Amino acid sequence: MTYRKQFPPAPFYPRFPSQEAWNEYRRADQIEYEAIMNRNEAVFYEPQRAAAASASAAAASTGSPEFTFSELGLEDPTSFNNFMNQDPPADG
Repeated sequence: MTYRKQFPPAPFYPRFPSQEAWNEYRRADQIEYEAIMNRNEAVFYEPQRAAAASASAAAASTGSPEFTFSELGLEDPTSFNNFMNQDPPADG
């Protein structure tokens, strides 16, 4: 009698009689886990999606958030863009 016949390997896991049964259990468990996570993710992100939708609707109904130079009191944008010039032109 060989050692393997005298001492057969232990079953894969006491709860599962074979590797195939274990793989089937893992596959079913993975499907259940993904369904739970998808539901939880949908519930978690639902308020954020609603807030983003209302914010985009509010932004579409109002004007642009950008300002023009005249709204800021800057009639000549070139002088404003050149404010770091060390040798500014002499204004009259």
